[in-house]
Amino acid sequence: MTSIPEETLLNQLREGKNASFEALYTSCFPSVSTHITRHGGNRADAEDVFQEAIMVLLQKIRKPEFKLTSSLKTYLFAINRNIWLKRVRDNKVISVEDISIYQQESCTFETEPEPAKEEKLSRWLTKITKNCQRILKALFFYHEPMESLMLKMGWKNKHSAANQQYKCMQQLRKEKQLETKG
Repeated sequence: MTSIPEETLLNQLREGKNASFEALYTSCFPSVSTHITRHGGNRADAEDVFQEAIMVLLQKIRKPEFKLTSSLKTYLFAINRNIWLKRVRDNKVISVEDISIYQQESCTFETEPEPAKEEKLSRWLTKITKNCQRILKALFFYHEPMESLMLKMGWKNKHSAANQQYKCMQQLRKEKQLETKG
């Protein structure tokens, strides 16, 4: 994947070191972008999906019971593919028959360096509601477990919590799209 050993990269990701995110982006984003553009999306979709997948990856690797059973690149690609597939299903972009073909596709990886997106993310975060800022920061910056956040926010169950997280992510995506168009 990169010149950084995978276990070292995982530890650096857990600690939130910028270089680890850059290495992951450089190594993994091109294949994700290619995959999504081949399946009805565009580069902006690929960036959104990749960003969401990184957040999912961070949540998973910070859990004590997490055990990586494939390469990190394969694992991250699978997260991206599943997120994109869910979006496709939710938006009914392709037929159910096409989805079954899509799910069986093998993963390929290419490498192509890209600049870091950290400043943009910070800018987009300032433009969403304070409540969503608090939720996303708690989950992804302060690594607060969803169960703990559920209690603090008064959500009834994990489904409600997931809906809140999704709505906040949608706000973030909207800000990104507005900036990209502007």
